[in-house]
Amino acid sequence: MKRGQIFSVLSVAVILFFVAGCATVRELAPEKRQGEPATAEYKLSRQLLICFMNNDPAGFCRNLAPENLKEFDVKKFEETRQNMTRSLGTPVSFTYLTELEFVTFKLHVWKIRFKRTGKDKESGKEKEFFSEALFRVITGRTAKDQLLVMGFNFL
Repeated sequence: MKRGQIFSVLSVAVILFFVAGCATVRELAPEKRQGEPATAEYKLSRQLLICFMNNDPAGFCRNLAPENLKEFDVKKFEETRQNMTRSLGTPVSFTYLTELEFVTFKLHVWKIRFKRTGKDKESGKEKEFFSEALFRVITGRTAKDQLLVMGFNFL
């Protein structure tokens, strides 16, 4: 595994360490997403994100490159997502931001919104708190033209 791939996997593991839980996925309506790419790479990155949002470790790991699966498997997903949810809250929505093109890879950047509840210090009443994080998915093709997720992390 290349150093950059190890860094990406470890970065995601650390971030996922701080979040977990169930969520209803919300995103922009299809008519408002018309500017988004219709490429296979985009669809794969979106599928990975939805698996993260829905706490679907098997689906999340299904399209990871074999090198990534050595470091980040279903069990690691469950552990890190649970810890990540404790810190940021439950992921509640996402928005596609952009695609960056490199010679052999495509990077897709998403904004994820998290929600958690807690007591307001002044009033003592339950209050909703929101946080946002950027999620980067790196896709690429193998020598046999198989499309895979080569890396992912929170920025």
